[in-house]
Amino acid sequence: MKKMELNSGNTIFKKGDPADGLYIVGKGSVGIYFPTNHTMEKPDIVLKANDILGEMGVIDTAPRMATAKALEESVIIFVSTKEFEKKLEGSDMIVRGVMAILSERLRDLQKRR
Repeated sequence: MKKMELNSGNTIFKKGDPADGLYIVGKGSVGIYFPTNHTMEKPDIVLKANDILGEMGVIDTAPRMATAKALEESVIIFVSTKEFEKKLEGSDMIVRGVMAILSERLRDLQKRR
């Protein structure tokens, strides 16, 4: 895990970037901007402390579907895919399968927006 301190406006990831882990908001707020948000003036979703973003990136290998930016001074924790997989090592195959299916369905829904 890696602690990251961000200033307002700092980009965490962009749509199309490779998904290499997930992020936990420790302090501050993060805006999520979907591809249909062309002006990117106002985020589609605002995440606050203890919220998680980029979680689909640890379940499948598809690129990022949205752009994430700090909306104010923020502290986020990065958990790499490798670290996440290590935590899942002892989990049941059914649990992993359900996670993969849910991730795929969520990506499909986002594409329809």
